[in-house]
Amino acid sequence: MTSCEKSIFLKTPDLMKHILFLFLISTDWLTGFAQVMVFDPRHFAIVNENGAARLAAENTHNNYLTTINNRLDDINLNISSVVMVQTLIHNSLTQVNQALKSGLTVMQIGQISDEIIKESSNMIAIARTDPVLLLFAEDVARQMKSRGVNLVSEVSGFILKEGDNVLMDFEKRDALLRKVILELRVMRALCYSMSRSMYWAKVNGVLKTANPYRDFINQDTRLVNDILFKYNLLKK
Repeated sequence: MTSCEKSIFLKTPDLMKHILFLFLISTDWLTGFAQVMVFDPRHFAIVNENGAARLAAENTHNNYLTTINNRLDDINLNISSVVMVQTLIHNSLTQVNQALKSGLTVMQIGQISDEIIKESSNMIAIARTDPVLLLFAEDVARQMKSRGVNLVSEVSGFILKEGDNVLMDFEKRDALLRKVILELRVMRALCYSMSRSMYWAKVNGVLKTANPYRDFINQDTRLVNDILFKYNLLKK
């Protein structure tokens, strides 16, 4: 064996190692290129639907929070309107005659105003435990707000426009007081209706009260019970 052949024979293990190493590297490189991205349209659609549902739920929740905040502002505005009307009437009447402070009409206005403030405080107390209940009294709160603002503007404009002596005319004074008492009674009724709506929504449960088909379900239940009752009578 020549010296050249001996050197090739001695280097063969190293050569095999290099070949094996290169083969492994090339295999790993080809395996990396063999990876394929898989697209599942159903999974993609489910993810999009889930995102849309979450977005809709968040928007609905934000709308509920905005409505609840507006209803609380309406209640506070209604209380402020009643207190302002009471103060305006009391101050204007005491400028005419001190004896009017003990008059029946003024006492009645004060009593109705106190009842409105009391019912409004009860509504705020109920809403503190569950603010969603304010959503069941949205229409009533809107009417209370408009009536309170109109009453304040009418009374203040009537008193301030003519000056301090406008209530010296007993006819104008009585007409104003009758108008104020009537509006306060309507506001008291609306306030009581709003408070009762919130109370019974809390007692019956929010989901049960908000169910639009509850009357149909109750009617069907009554019909089934009536049929069963008559069937039992016929069997006897």
